[in-house]
Amino acid sequence: MVIGITGPAGSGKSTVSKLIKKILNNKVCIIDVDRVGHEVLALFLIKKKLREVFGEKIFDNEGNISRVKLGNIVFSDKEKLEILNQTVHPAIFKKTREILKKSLKKSDIIILDAALLHKIGLDKLCDKIILVESTKQKRIERLIDKRGVPKEKAEKIVNSQNLENLGYYDFKIYNEEDINKLYKEVAKIVQKFQGGVFE
Repeated sequence: MVIGITGPAGSGKSTVSKLIKKILNNKVCIIDVDRVGHEVLALFLIKKKLREVFGEKIFDNEGNISRVKLGNIVFSDKEKLEILNQTVHPAIFKKTREILKKSLKKSDIIILDAALLHKIGLDKLCDKIILVESTKQKRIERLIDKRGVPKEKAEKIVNSQNLENLGYYDFKIYNEEDINKLYKEVAKIVQKFQGGVFE
């Protein structure tokens, strides 16, 4: 079974993924699609395409794409963010699908942790989808406190995703309060999954 966990930045997708893994006694493989995105940015053809669009200013001294520099550009400009997405999403989909195929040979349950699950097209690979939501302010706080993102950039990231269509989902979790309440909500959803894979 493939479970998609989606939601905007700072909503708590990774925490929900880890809780599912804990509840199911580690019988779960988590694929962090954001990390796959990091790997895709190192591909020669992707670097070539992004150099043509954004120029040399997004590269560091070693010739690698700086996510900080790139983020500062795209999170302030929706058109440039869309260009970036159109360039990298097909590669992210392809690489994630490859990882998923290998993972299914080792694990019965795979979690795809992805903010842009539907936009990348990864929803097509999922059996069930969980949407994680939180207030705008809470998401900004988490980006600052847990990821060390500067306040101004955290606000830009959250605002850039504010109107995103997060697409179809089977279950929704509102992650605003403490970890114990979140754990109980996740446990209830795990029990609802069909197929008997958790028995």
